[in-house]
Amino acid sequence: MKTMELLKKSLPIILALFVAVASISAQETKPQSTPTDVNQENHDAKEGQDKELFEYYYKTRPENLPPNKAKLEYNLIKTLKKEIMSRDYSKETAEAIKKIDATNIQYERVYRESKWLRGFMTQNIHLNYSEFMYIVKHDKYMCFVSFDVNPETYLQQSRQSHLVFAAKDKFEIVIPKP
Repeated sequence: MKTMELLKKSLPIILALFVAVASISAQETKPQSTPTDVNQENHDAKEGQDKELFEYYYKTRPENLPPNKAKLEYNLIKTLKKEIMSRDYSKETAEAIKKIDATNIQYERVYRESKWLRGFMTQNIHLNYSEFMYIVKHDKYMCFVSFDVNPETYLQQSRQSHLVFAAKDKFEIVIPKP
């Protein structure tokens, strides 16, 4: 019974508030042009250093630069050398690694549509497909390398790599001395 009396007293107040809020929100406000708007339009029309800064920034972003073959080769060679040193360590190999450069390697970008790559990946289940995958070859070494982002754009570590080569004995691995 008390709630009914309270509801009867508060109902007119709630209705009055609702009407007030509705009338305020229904009023149209005209945007008034201020002198700053006019100045802003005039500034946009002329050439300024801010426009030059934006255009220079946009042109120099790595995504907008042409592909850089030197960065790609550096990333691939660095990964190949690291893989060779970790799997085939000897004095002869250490000397041969120093001679690896862009002139004596072959590389090719590979895609997941290749049936040969799919066969290789099914045999090596620890490897995952990536957008940027390459095969690098030097002498008796072949290495599968994948990157997270475009290796032609950034200097970076490889995401995954797998070295394939014919060793002297498949069960003999030379462990470096500590």
